[in-house]
Order: sequence, then structure tokens, then C-alpha cells
Amino acid sequence: LFKPLLLAYLKALTNYLHRAQGLLPVKKGDFFPLFWEAWTTSFKKETILKSFKATSIWPCNTKVIL
Repeated sequence: LFKPLLLAYLKALTNYLHRAQGLLPVKKGDFFPLFWEAWTTSFKKETILKSFKATSIWPCNTKVIL
């Protein structure tokens, strides 16, 4: 779940810095819009279900859990 968030945040940050041509610093007020962009692109239903399925937590597989 968090690797896609990291990659999406890095992409949003890179795009921000590219648009600013490296002339603007990243301030506190810039963090949440960049984070929200990354959150909305990475935390989708499909991604969450795929992550749970990869860990065998869901759908419930009692052989893996027990």
C-alpha cells in the first residue's frame, strides 16, 4: 500500500519542482496538496484489494493465517 503512495508522492513532487523550474522551495503549505494528489492516485480500491490479496489476508485464507 505504501510503496505506490511513495512513488506517487515522488512523481507529484518532481512535477511541482519541474513546473517551478527549481526556483521555488517546498514549504509546509505545499506539502498537503502534493500529498493529497499522491493519495488520491495511489489509494484506489483495486490497489488496496491487490495488496491484501498479496499478503493472503483477504480473501480469508485460514491455512496461511493459522
